[in-house]
Order: sequence, then C-alpha cells, then structure tokens
Amino acid sequence: MATQPVDANIQTFRDFLVQYNNVAEQCFNSCVNDFTSRTVSDKEEKCSSNCLDKYLKMTQRVSMRFQEHQMLNAEANGAPLQKA
Repeated sequence: MATQPVDANIQTFRDFLVQYNNVAEQCFNSCVNDFTSRTVSDKEEKCSSNCLDKYLKMTQRVSMRFQEHQMLNAEANGAPLQKA
C-alpha cells in the first residue's frame, strides 16, 4: 500500500534521469567538437548552455500549452474551470 507512492516517485525520478541524459548527450554531440584539448572552450561552453536553456524554455512552453489544452477540454466537457 505504501510502496505504490514510493514506486511512482522512483519511476518519476528514473524518467527525469533518462530525459536529462538524453538532453545532455544531444547538447554534447552538438556543441563539443574539439577533443584535442583537456579544457572546454568558451565556444563549447556557451553552446552547451544555450542548448540547455532552449530545451528548458521549450519544455516549459510545451507544459503550459498542454495545461491550457487540458483546461479547454475539461471546460468543453462541462467541468468547472479552476484557476490557480
């Protein structure tokens, strides 16, 4: 009984880590090209930072649009509209 919320939390955390690793890998592959130096160049660092920022902004925007869509569907189906 108490294990279900724990299992759900573990699964949520696993999903987060998978998503985080995917983004990190994509940004790394897109931004890091020079393996002749041990240090990360300013260009690579800026590219990686921009890549992550864009991903986070995109995720936030998609979440907001999804929430709006869900509210419109609920309203269309007769559910009372709740505003936070």
